[in-house]
Amino acid sequence: MSQPFPPGDRTYHVSDERLRAFKMLTPEQKLRWVEEVSTFLRLAKIEREKPQYLSKQD
Repeated sequence: MSQPFPPGDRTYHVSDERLRAFKMLTPEQKLRWVEEVSTFLRLAKIEREKPQYLSKQD
């Protein structure tokens, strides 16, 4: 499967308000957030790479 664009070209905007909210988190909360994002990305990758015949059985 070819990627529609190079992964390094992905960008997104985070508002100053969101950055301030993240700054207010404790180190434990920040680490939990990073772990949750990491888990989400791993699951999304697994789902994307799942053979089509498995996806259709849901």
